[in-house]
Amino acid sequence: MSFVAHAQAHGLIINHAIPDGRWHRVPTVDKPRKRNGAYIFDGNSGVVKNWATMESFARYGEKVNQFIKYFDDSEERIKHARAAKQAQELINKATMATHPYLKAKGFPDAKGLVIGEELIVPMRDINTQRVVGAQRIQVSGEKRFIPGTRAKGAVFVLGRGRDPWLVEGYATGLSVQAALRFSDVRVVVCFSAGNLAHVARITGGRIVADHDGSGTGQRVAKASGLPWCMSPNLGDDANDLHMRSGLGAVRSMLRECVIG
Repeated sequence: MSFVAHAQAHGLIINHAIPDGRWHRVPTVDKPRKRNGAYIFDGNSGVVKNWATMESFARYGEKVNQFIKYFDDSEERIKHARAAKQAQELINKATMATHPYLKAKGFPDAKGLVIGEELIVPMRDINTQRVVGAQRIQVSGEKRFIPGTRAKGAVFVLGRGRDPWLVEGYATGLSVQAALRFSDVRVVVCFSAGNLAHVARITGGRIVADHDGSGTGQRVAKASGLPWCMSPNLGDDANDLHMRSGLGAVRSMLRECVIG
């Protein structure tokens, strides 16, 4: 059986195969208007898969394991590229405006990128500053990332100062920035504790941890070896402290950054 016949037997719509050792997406019999089929062929060996009907790859010839590994990596790159493109399109369409979420977080006059009822927070690669995705915040406060966003190393930076202060969330970052208003700082929003740990190894600086019930924020901060602080109230982040006790309380917390 030829490789083309092998692919057709698994539902891929294909008349010839490109033997370049790269992945190609093609329509399938069950979804002829989409590209749910994929194949890679080097002239001797290859694999095919119908993503709608097959749980594993259908192998053809020998030495195909490297193809499957490459596909996993390639698929991730495709997803990341799509997320980055979608994020850039949202950013281009958005306008600078106030938003109910910002008002609810204590910043009624602050402006962000708004499209429709959503507040768009760009996510950029910490090293290249290229857009890799975006966080979409609803009026209700619900937050969603664009599917496929490469979260590792993705940040949103507030300010242009020399001294980095790392936080998890956007509202937390706004409160820290406001409390350090007259200092030479930049606030780096990392979107999660796990990513904050990664970014901290690149930027150094100080960490403002969320005082979450799981203790994750505190563990990440301690493990970084950097000066850190957090609200004394369980369940709080810096914005919660800001809303409850004012920016003075946030400033006092930030002055108490410790190592270890």
